[in-house]
Amino acid sequence: MKRVINIMKALGEENRFRIVMMLRERPLCVCEMCSVLDISFSTVSTHLKQLTQIGILRSEKEGRWVIYSLADIPSLRELIEQARGEVKDDEQLESDIARIRDVDPATCAALLKNERKEKQ
Repeated sequence: MKRVINIMKALGEENRFRIVMMLRERPLCVCEMCSVLDISFSTVSTHLKQLTQIGILRSEKEGRWVIYSLADIPSLRELIEQARGEVKDDEQLESDIARIRDVDPATCAALLKNERKEKQ
């Protein structure tokens, strides 16, 4: 029961929910998620750590990137599909999904690097 409660708590936060909905579409690296969510790398990393710790996500290192994807748990996938059905007309989620089609790790990593330089 505790695991289910932790999953529901995690999905109750907007950015974590958005991350899960994006990963429903395809695996993503942190910089791709930062680009879409328009939040800092450290904030996205914190969300990913929590989602990974409770078993919603898994990660795999590919070269210099860590790629995140949904855990292969049928009941979790079913829950995510049901949630997606409930928010199918949400403008923010539709925008997120459209934006992930236009990002890739190399492009968004370069953008993040430029943003960091501009802030200094």
